Amino acid sequence: MCSTALDVVHTQKCKRPLHSGLFSRGALPLSSATTSAALTLGLVLLSPALALASGGAEHLHLGQKVALFFQQTGLPNWAVLMLISATPAVELRGGVPVGNWMGISPAATFLICVLGNMLPIAPTLLALRSAFVKKLAAPLLTRAEKKLAGLPKGQSRTLALALFVGIPAPGTGAWTGAIIAYLLDMPFTTSMGAILAGVLLAGVIMTVLTVLGKFGALLALSGLIFFGVGAIFQARKNEEGE
Repeated sequence: MCSTALDVVHTQKCKRPLHSGLFSRGALPLSSATTSAALTLGLVLLSPALALASGGAEHLHLGQKVALFFQQTGLPNWAVLMLISATPAVELRGGVPVGNWMGISPAATFLICVLGNMLPIAPTLLALRSAFVKKLAAPLLTRAEKKLAGLPKGQSRTLALALFVGIPAPGTGAWTGAIIAYLLDMPFTTSMGAILAGVLLAGVIMTVLTVLGKFGALLALSGLIFFGVGAIFQARKNEEGE
């Protein structure tokens, strides 16, 4: 997913050191080990995006190829962009750069991509709850549920899902988030809220990357991790104290 989103954003060749000051001492009630782990996780997740963002614009990535295919049908650009954002292999993180490539304004691109990305999520969540799907994927779902059984519940789990969907990295996104929400047996409305929050966060990061470049995206992701991880740990602490 991430690779589709970032090939066409910039052609600039500048290479800046990835200095990060995500967590200041005492800013969050986290141990030094936890802080280091969160910082490392954020930089590792963002590193593919930063590497791919320096790629040349002459190479068409998947999002552009899908856009060219849909444009042959005569659909307007906004409809093409919405369809791209609804595609599992592309999603919003691939749609935002394509919107910029099409010449659509950043604000309109953000709105269209968010709507497009969320369009198939409700039907997907409902389909996963159907008896047919449960029977068809029973062995896989049983193994996955056992691995996820030890995860925290409540608000911290909801925040973690939103953060997972919101970070532009390979394997994340609204489609994957819907599957995880189902495996965690999260209520429909809670799942939709968490996934929507993640999509909005991803849209902000990708828009900043498109408009301000890689350094701006790094700042946006740093803020996301700083506040997101802090909120998760605070929620977990509150749940343990109840």
